Amino acid sequence: MSRAPSVKVGVAVTVLAIVLIGRADAFAQPQSDGFHKAVAPSPAAGTVYLHPQRVPAGDGELAGVERGVMFVPVNRSDPASAVIGVEFYRFKSDEAPSGTPPVFQLRGGPGFPGLAGSLENSEFLDRIRIFTDRADFIVVGQRGIGSSTPNTICEPSGFGDVDAMRRASAKCRDYWKGTGLDLRGFSAVEAAADVADIARALGYEKIFVWGGSFGSHWGMTVLRFHPEIVQRAILNAMEGPDHTYDSPTGVLNSLKRMAAAADQAPDLEGLIPEGGLIAALEAVITRAEQEPITATLRDSETVVFDADDVRALALGYTRRASSRSGMRSWPGDIIRLYRGDFGPAAQIRRQREQSGGGTRTASYFMLDCGSGITPDRLAKLQSDPAANVVGDLTWWYETSCPPWNADLGDEFRADFTTDIPTVIVHGTWDTSTPLENALELAPMFTNSKLVLVKGGSHGALGEALEHDPSFGDALWTFLLTGDMSDVPDEIELPPIKWTVPPSLRR
Repeated sequence: MSRAPSVKVGVAVTVLAIVLIGRADAFAQPQSDGFHKAVAPSPAAGTVYLHPQRVPAGDGELAGVERGVMFVPVNRSDPASAVIGVEFYRFKSDEAPSGTPPVFQLRGGPGFPGLAGSLENSEFLDRIRIFTDRADFIVVGQRGIGSSTPNTICEPSGFGDVDAMRRASAKCRDYWKGTGLDLRGFSAVEAAADVADIARALGYEKIFVWGGSFGSHWGMTVLRFHPEIVQRAILNAMEGPDHTYDSPTGVLNSLKRMAAAADQAPDLEGLIPEGGLIAALEAVITRAEQEPITATLRDSETVVFDADDVRALALGYTRRASSRSGMRSWPGDIIRLYRGDFGPAAQIRRQREQSGGGTRTASYFMLDCGSGITPDRLAKLQSDPAANVVGDLTWWYETSCPPWNADLGDEFRADFTTDIPTVIVHGTWDTSTPLENALELAPMFTNSKLVLVKGGSHGALGEALEHDPSFGDALWTFLLTGDMSDVPDEIELPPIKWTVPPSLRR
């Protein structure tokens, strides 16, 4: 779908300060509101600027990286489209054999802020050495987000306030549309075309795609719409074309698998309620259905929890059970609720409410709302009995998406098949993109292998690589040769050391 850009490559340090939206003629007249517009035309679509950057490599040493921006159409279906800048970083490999395709890493979210913060820490280069020892490594920014330009940031929406979210969505949409920005261009399809255009601009005929979570969704879109550039792929924490909305059953199944281990853990012996942790959570929900639960804070203010408020705590509140480290406190959170101790949950809820709920971008909403959901899947999720435990997981999208009018349609969300060699890695305890996603998608990859990381969270790929370095060697053998014979069917992670809150210690 992507047109091959006319590429101009230059070296510039100041280019990132260029205002990027609008056609050339839009920059000719000064504004009357006190701001000034550049008189120079914006770069043509296909222009790439690279400049060298030196970053800490440990022991007082510095390493080189190329920081780049590619100017791409906002909306490739519009011949008169304005351009925006998509930032990327390239780490050149001194050891890769000639002709080795580069690894294009696609991050999750959507909400990747860019690498500026990561590059301040020398440990980042150590973590990516698994890539850079063998191939060029390119991290692609997300259009309209973070260090890409413009960053389509919205005002904070408020935590859990439906009316505030609706108002904030409409306000953010109106602001960015008012700048002349064509929001229709902020879609997974256009983001996939960004990857293809950057690859070609840098002179690569083929690439390896490595994507997780939303990055897997993005990566699948590259495989589907630009298969000619993809040699092989590794995808993890799978989010398929129709998986933007999470399945309550999938999330609950992940919790059940985690709870089964916690229920039998020696460090929690004597603390698990009769029937186990899931039964305990269900019992607390039942109590709140019969009568809301009130907790008193240290300042004598009260916080009331109805049944939906308790369901919102199903994934934990001390930390969220979306990572191995976050999971450690999950059993203690549930046990405290079961014993009627809602004080810690109330304090954390109050802090989150006061924080304003963080920020989003117009691009975030367009990307997620655009990918959307089929009517059949929506009906299935809305009638899913597992929502009685983990809550309604569709409300966020149903509240925030309508103002954006972003839907790509059911054709985008339809099943697909690909014969591009792919290794799929998924954690069995992943509560963010449940294992059921990978099980549904695996048959569509006709030349693939599914690796189950037992006890793995949303970051299961990284957890598996840290636990078993030979897994990384097997993945690289696959990328370089296509041979999957050394890639295991499953990897079992060590038991979690669960955290026991002081109030529960005997």
